[in-house]
Amino acid sequence: MCRINLQVVFRLQMTSGTMTMIRATKIKAALITAAALISMPGLASAQTAGANGQLIQMVLMFGMIGVVMWFFMIRPQRRRAREQNEMIAGSQPGDSLMLNSGFRVKLKHKDERYFRVEMGDQVIVEVDPAAVTMNITAQEKRAEEALQQAEAKKAGRNKNN
Repeated sequence: MCRINLQVVFRLQMTSGTMTMIRATKIKAALITAAALISMPGLASAQTAGANGQLIQMVLMFGMIGVVMWFFMIRPQRRRAREQNEMIAGSQPGDSLMLNSGFRVKLKHKDERYFRVEMGDQVIVEVDPAAVTMNITAQEKRAEEALQQAEAKKAGRNKNN
């Protein structure tokens, strides 16, 4: 029975945006040793081979969990955050907004740190831009444009018939 204990220590350093590997020769030696063990199973014991198989399965399982989390959690959250930031940046004074508290307000003044909104007759309140959940004015414009396009498309089909 042949036992090979190989301890590889490497460190990644950030150098002007690129990764540089230190002690690459030890890493190459480890890869060559691993390839030799895989190609000559008689050198490795059955217990080591079973442990390596379980290790590979575990790494693949964690990788799959990471991919699933990326597609079902992280990507949609980033997309929603990007849409929220675009909606806040696109808001103009005079727009009708919906706050996360359910209040429908009119934007009076826009600043980086706060929005000054009118909640009623001469009731002006400062709110955090993150409290804005919907730009009602922009949605109404998009809905009206979509309706006009649908009507134009329908009118075009009626002319062809």
